[in-house]
Amino acid sequence: MSGFAGVVSLDGAPLDAGLLERMAQTLAFRGPDGTHITTKPGAGFCFTFLRTGPAPQCSSQPCSLDGRIWLLGDVRLDGRDDLRRKLEQHGDEFDGDTNDEELIMRAWRRWREDSLPDLIGDYSFALWDSEARHLWCARDLMGARPFFYAQTGNRLYFSNTLDAIRCAPDISTTLDHHFIGDFLLQGSCSYPERTAFREISRLPAGHALRFSNTGLGVHRFTSLPIEEPLWLKREEEYVERFRELLEQAVRERLPRGPAAVLMSGGLDSTSVAAIATKIAKKSGSHASLRAYTVDYRPLFDDEEGYYASLAAEHLGIPIEILQGASCIPYEGWSDSELRMPEPCHEPFLLLSNQQYERVRAHAAVALAGFGGDDVLTGQAWPYLVYLLQRLSFGKIGKVFGGYILKHGRIPPMRAGFRVRLQRWMGRSEPMSQYPRWLAPTFQKQQRLRERWLELQQAGKNAHPLHPIGHTGLSSGFWPSVFESDDAAWTDVALEVRAPLLDQRVLRYLLRVPPIPWCMHKELLRQTMRGLLPERIRLRPKVPLLGDPLRIHAESGSWNPLGLSEPVADTRMFVDWGQLGATLVSAPSSDAWADLRPVSLNYWLKAVEKE
Repeated sequence: MSGFAGVVSLDGAPLDAGLLERMAQTLAFRGPDGTHITTKPGAGFCFTFLRTGPAPQCSSQPCSLDGRIWLLGDVRLDGRDDLRRKLEQHGDEFDGDTNDEELIMRAWRRWREDSLPDLIGDYSFALWDSEARHLWCARDLMGARPFFYAQTGNRLYFSNTLDAIRCAPDISTTLDHHFIGDFLLQGSCSYPERTAFREISRLPAGHALRFSNTGLGVHRFTSLPIEEPLWLKREEEYVERFRELLEQAVRERLPRGPAAVLMSGGLDSTSVAAIATKIAKKSGSHASLRAYTVDYRPLFDDEEGYYASLAAEHLGIPIEILQGASCIPYEGWSDSELRMPEPCHEPFLLLSNQQYERVRAHAAVALAGFGGDDVLTGQAWPYLVYLLQRLSFGKIGKVFGGYILKHGRIPPMRAGFRVRLQRWMGRSEPMSQYPRWLAPTFQKQQRLRERWLELQQAGKNAHPLHPIGHTGLSSGFWPSVFESDDAAWTDVALEVRAPLLDQRVLRYLLRVPPIPWCMHKELLRQTMRGLLPERIRLRPKVPLLGDPLRIHAESGSWNPLGLSEPVADTRMFVDWGQLGATLVSAPSSDAWADLRPVSLNYWLKAVEKE
């Protein structure tokens, strides 16, 4: 994805040209197809361009329609034709094709902030009114594009790259202890607005920012709606409509040139590959599509490479398999090979980055199967409650009875009965997994015991059919996944796109009755009939058949007790002696959670060297 960074000063004070140069250098890895630095009274902008497609792109930013409102950002819109028709109905005239940036500026000119909910796709951008000296910024609903900002006085720094903001000399790099506390408790931070640095903030997904003389404000402008269930007359209609939406989502993300699919042997990514292949064949670009996967054999009997190869052969596309068995935990973390803007708990980060490097040698865009689990592995209990509340006993008998007759079992309820029963019987101790290696002073200052209990509480969701799915899609999970695959982490100018997280697809799925369509991904399996080999289409979802971390530890190829000396900041957060004792006494299967301090220490060492 393209890189951007900007600085605006409400009093019109001149900006440091050297700072803009440094920010642009920080963004260089994102945009091999052009770099632009622009200064205006009280404002400066940097942009590095990555050519992707399929829609036309504005290769030089900031861009403007009238010389007053300037757009700077990274934008890929879905539903371009719908937005264009709406603009034409309100008097806009278009001459030929237009890029996404122009569509946004036209919509903004006509409806201002009311235009934001109509923008769907992957984006983060800023709009600067050079006369009124107002700045508006927005990030898409699923958080596919990052956005960071920091305010000092009447000046605001912003970028899709955290390190670009750290270039500013008046922005402190003091760590955010709330962020660090969450990271040590669960491997990530549940505060969507926080970063690892106290003075740098993250714009949450689906939120907009406004900065002017009246102050700085952030508010949500879009969210996944809660709508009534969709009742269709024929069962085939559910499959037809889903296939139509999924094909549209893939088509609008698939570039006309070389493209890649990050493909495991599971149903989600192979389905995306099958649709992409179908579309590419029609456009004559089938030969430029290629699949990539990771296989851990002979470390353990990994089936992903086999099934991914089976799918690729069936689809007639080449596949490259990266052997992951030789990569040991934390390999490359002590070198300068890995870019980590914030703490990361992925001991095999080098392996995933090597995969992205191989993909980038072929294409600038990769499709992924992210998002297939949230709704399509649904729960039956809320649906049963919904029908009971409406006294729909006939539908209960037909739907649930039909499922039992067909499958010989009741559908997965996923109502949390087992957990509640264990709590009632006193067998579930919420503090049993609480980390024992947290530094006493730090955990007391940050009230981490209370925070741990808070994180264990499952929040309630009002969605009538898919409360778990709606909660997961509305949380910070997917934004964090997208950020971990962002070029700021991989150091590879590659854009990852997820058709199954298309807003139109999600809105449809959230209205689909869970039984039978969201039991074990029945809707996706029916949609893929005739497009995938039956062995993959009907394959049950299975976890990875081996734990590389545990296997490396047990084989002696890696020693989790070979802890390097912690830096001073690490000792502030972690009792290092207690951590060593925990790793000695804990089973190797539990080591993943207890290695979070090790991951943090590597990152703090890298920050210390800067």
